[in-house]
Amino acid sequence: MKALNILDGKSYSFEVEDGRIKYLTEIAPSPEMLFICPEGLIDSQVNGILGMDYSDPGLCIDSVKQICIELAKTGTLRHLPTIVTRPESVILRNIRKIAEAERTDSFVRNSIVGIHIEGPFISHEDGPRGAHDISSVRKCNIEEFDSWLAASDGLLKYITIAPESDGAIDLIKHAVNCGVVCSIGHSGATKSQIDSAAEAGATLSTHLGNGVYSELKRYDNPVFSILANSALSAGVIADGDHVGPALLKVISLCKSIDQIILVSDLAPMAGMAKGTRMKWGGVEVEIAPDGSVRLADTPYLAGAGSSLFNDVMNFNRITEIPLADCFKMATLNPVKMFNLDAKRFCLKENMPARFLLFDSNGIVKVLF
Repeated sequence: MKALNILDGKSYSFEVEDGRIKYLTEIAPSPEMLFICPEGLIDSQVNGILGMDYSDPGLCIDSVKQICIELAKTGTLRHLPTIVTRPESVILRNIRKIAEAERTDSFVRNSIVGIHIEGPFISHEDGPRGAHDISSVRKCNIEEFDSWLAASDGLLKYITIAPESDGAIDLIKHAVNCGVVCSIGHSGATKSQIDSAAEAGATLSTHLGNGVYSELKRYDNPVFSILANSALSAGVIADGDHVGPALLKVISLCKSIDQIILVSDLAPMAGMAKGTRMKWGGVEVEIAPDGSVRLADTPYLAGAGSSLFNDVMNFNRITEIPLADCFKMATLNPVKMFNLDAKRFCLKENMPARFLLFDSNGIVKVLF
């Protein structure tokens, strides 16, 4: 097998034997070569897939493993489960269930690299709240955060928080001191509030351009304020539904290559048939005719249905940023942001054969 490593620009010839890479040799590149991405993509925002939901009160270990398997088929070999705004007991239970699955199943352990809690400390208001259930939105609570951290066995990597929520700045300072990344999202915050959150230690924005008012103030709005703050990296859903081409291009111009993290934000309905409806928490969502996931009978999005691989390719097409840099936004950038292990992204002899093989037309093979 011959391929060019999209992450280091070197070309290799290798064989796979007994689940490991063997006979690895660096060779000269050739135009017909496929691309290889060792360890595949890292998706730092996954709600679920094919009806399985990380925020489901009945989440079980088998579902956690099946989500990992289904994501791997799309080229996402590692990810962070996202638990959205739910009652305190559900969030705590599901953190424990994910941590238990990671401890007891080797495939899950190789797939899940952290946990993301999106809410419940977000805006109550329509627009910024998005599809989150308003009945479970609540003010910031350091004791509740501490219970998440204790239950996660070290897996809690980041939380999404609205800077205007009561107690947000104190919670950001506390969480960052505990080694947890704080991300601004589902917020209608002013520039002053966003800057205060960044000064307190927030370093990321959750799906920039989404989870905001449908109509923004001309100048003092969360999107402009996050773009203008050099301390904040940008999480981006590049599926073509969540953020239009113009804003994707603007983000690519305002943030450096190292400050963009591409995510899928896959909803539990992702991969299901068009027209399918289901309850996600207290709200009804559906697969629209165009394949997007929306609040039922509305034009409003409720998570995504496009794989991270498709989003990376789409971001490359729209922004014209080199493909290798776009792949770093879904591999090495989240590694740095969440302090993960980068060594697994190097092709080495005798390493486990887990990789994504693709060309300009799409995925050719995923080995996991």
